[in-house]
Amino acid sequence: MVELPVSGRWSHPRSGRVTGDVPSSGRYFGTPAPGSGYSLKIVNDYISKLGLDDHEDHHDLIVGFGVLVSKRASLFGRSPYLPDVEFCAKLFGLGEDANPDLVEFRKMFFKGCAHSYIIQRQIADAVPDSTLRMNINQLSSVQDRLSLFKL
Repeated sequence: MVELPVSGRWSHPRSGRVTGDVPSSGRYFGTPAPGSGYSLKIVNDYISKLGLDDHEDHHDLIVGFGVLVSKRASLFGRSPYLPDVEFCAKLFGLGEDANPDLVEFRKMFFKGCAHSYIIQRQIADAVPDSTLRMNINQLSSVQDRLSLFKL
């Protein structure tokens, strides 16, 4: 019988880290963010407290907001958290007396995104980085929020 030595402990450092030549920008490419799946949880918690009308698909809204919350967090190099959700809610007039045109735009903007990766990428691409880098006070001062999108 041959005795083999006990192997040493091994672990991969930073296994989720993206390295090398990975395309990270351009049409239909997302932006890697730590904990981006967490955005769905905090968006779901936030939206479930609002009591939306029945004419808006809650699942589409949750997934669409999750995409934008993750994108915003990734621009700052961190995980998503509640102020990212509040920013997106303010951007789309969710939970406030919003302009009716903005409400109609929101319904059409997120329509079908829960079941289509292409629509999710289009949503992410339609909101410029410059818009998502704004703080909540800068966003509040913009009267025509539809001007903040690349349509």
